[in-house]
Amino acid sequence: GEYSRVIACDYSDSMLTEARRRIRADSEIASSSTKLDLVRCDVGNIPMKTDSIDAFHAGAAMHCWPEIEASLKEIHRVIVPGGRYFATTFLGNYFTNVALAETLGNGGTEVDTSMQAFQYFPSEEYLIDLLLDAGFEREKISLEVIGAACVVIRCEK
Repeated sequence: GEYSRVIACDYSDSMLTEARRRIRADSEIASSSTKLDLVRCDVGNIPMKTDSIDAFHAGAAMHCWPEIEASLKEIHRVIVPGGRYFATTFLGNYFTNVALAETLGNGGTEVDTSMQAFQYFPSEEYLIDLLLDAGFEREKISLEVIGAACVVIRCEK
């Protein structure tokens, strides 16, 4: 659908630079009437008013957040009542599988999985507990595991 404004946030300047490059290269996005802002910020301290965002998306990012509890509480804070949080992330076994593949690709030299992410989510229940602690209600949380380790999260505030 059409949106009047989209705010894209990332902590990494290089990711924002890449996003700008891709936006300029895509004529449909570049010519859209949607106001698009790219903002550098920490998801644990979002510089937006309480109850000010209709929807929040975190694509394959949650495992990279050093303070997951604070970050999810911040997301819950900025979403309007009835607003939505969508995310994808990985269960911990994903990183074990990646490390194994990298070890085999490195001629047997082991790869330290602690270098791959800040967070290792052991189960769907663990993720649900994090979302509940952040303020989301159980009946408004939906998790779907795709394959062995990819998790799609849908929540409503």
